[in-house]
Amino acid sequence: MDGLTICTVSYHSASLLDLNLTLTRELNPAANFRWIVVDNDDDFQSNEPHGFQLLKGDPCNNLGRVHGSYHHAQSLNKALEHVATRFVLALDPDFFIIRENWIQEVLAHVSRKNISLWGAPYYPHASWKRRYVPAAYCMLIDLEKIEKDKLDFTPELDEYLALFASSTLDLLRILVGNTPPHFRNMKRAILQDIARTVLRNRLIAAPLSALFPKRFYPNTNVSRDTGFKIQNEYGANPAHVAETLKPSYRSDLFTKKKSAWMNLFAQAYYRLVPENLSIYPKRRDYSTLMSFKDFGLFDVRNEFGWEEYFWDDKPFAMHIKSGTKKFEDIGFNTLKEILFHPTKKSALIKSPVEAVN
Repeated sequence: MDGLTICTVSYHSASLLDLNLTLTRELNPAANFRWIVVDNDDDFQSNEPHGFQLLKGDPCNNLGRVHGSYHHAQSLNKALEHVATRFVLALDPDFFIIRENWIQEVLAHVSRKNISLWGAPYYPHASWKRRYVPAAYCMLIDLEKIEKDKLDFTPELDEYLALFASSTLDLLRILVGNTPPHFRNMKRAILQDIARTVLRNRLIAAPLSALFPKRFYPNTNVSRDTGFKIQNEYGANPAHVAETLKPSYRSDLFTKKKSAWMNLFAQAYYRLVPENLSIYPKRRDYSTLMSFKDFGLFDVRNEFGWEEYFWDDKPFAMHIKSGTKKFEDIGFNTLKEILFHPTKKSALIKSPVEAVN
């Protein structure tokens, strides 16, 4: 059936989630939605607090050095089992959507444009993350276009770390199909994909970063974190449409410099450096120069270092990032004022349709 289910994993996030649910209800009074929370730390005391459908998180199956990402993914996969609506939104507790009637607006847009995957990308300054696809902290999926049984949020971080620590000779062997015995339990396609990535960064990006430390990064586009399999399978698949919000971000590639030499360098960088080596996204429309303060809103990017996202050239969402700690730093009342301040609300949450009217 149509409708929306929001899926969130909580780890010391009960207060953030309480604010997020209150805000979502206030902005979407006519929308019906379910909110499933998988509690990984017993932060909630009752069975269904605050209107959430609460699921107890299972102990993490992965106890390695990056077990936090695996636990998060494991819990999102558990939440998926309880989804019965057409649309599912994976949403982090510290990701706040601030547009009025966003549920109705977004679902209508996604249906009209035949979009399979929609949401917020990783912020562009995180050059080690994947680009042009929604991240798991705000990822909307149309289950009429992507079967729920085919969704898997499990990362491939263990595989990447194992190959990252391997010798160049072993990586070359993998590429020619001669897999070392200690890697034979991994799928060959995954092994070869990671081997190419590690070799590219080890042999090309790392030397370039030593020569030009401000223009190259030794580990560009390597992240295989939570949601990577979904991003990889559907983000660039011609059979599926993926669309992202626009981060507020000033790219050196597309901003005019005072020096003619620097302008020339930016143009040369744009034309000559491949996407998988560039520390800057090479799609001009991937981000926007607009900021919340341009709309008379709280300048959360400069004041707090939070991430600002736009949709249809209007403020849409803010991501606190590492929300639990930063939430404690600024305090409940400050965050509540930013989200609910009455003198800000009319500018903050007007939808595109109402703005035209």
